[in-house]
Amino acid sequence: MTRDPYGSPGPVPGSARPPRTAELHLLLRLTLLSFAVNVADSAVQAMVGLSTLLPGLEDAISVPGLPGGGPAAALALFGVVLTTVLYALVWFPLREQQQWGWVLGLVFCSLAVLGDVFDLAVFLLGGHVLPALSTVALVAVNVLWLVVAGRPGVRAALR
Repeated sequence: MTRDPYGSPGPVPGSARPPRTAELHLLLRLTLLSFAVNVADSAVQAMVGLSTLLPGLEDAISVPGLPGGGPAAALALFGVVLTTVLYALVWFPLREQQQWGWVLGLVFCSLAVLGDVFDLAVFLLGGHVLPALSTVALVAVNVLWLVVAGRPGVRAALR
């Protein structure tokens, strides 16, 4: 029989994790899928380049010594690094079944969907089909993430 420092029998309160549910496993997989789709979306947008998406911006941020696609590639790389950090802030706490990771994921994912819907409108109005398609995939995965995150099985697995 184990005792906590205060002498009460049984396990220390708060030390036992709730069991992982299938919904939590699905949410963790969707987090990784969303990250992969986000990186692919960034790559598509970098390939299309800033000059076709936002004319004049590439000249305004050009860096001497870098080829024409340099600013677009640099911004894409910065975006991927920032995205990796933000996804890590959600994935690792979720894996450890910590509720604050779930809350942070809800906030980040909701903001991402709003921003991506705006991006989608800009791409469609500008006639940029390839970035629009990759953004549609990203919005779909993130909306699915939000739906799964709201399931009772996910919240039951968090402490």
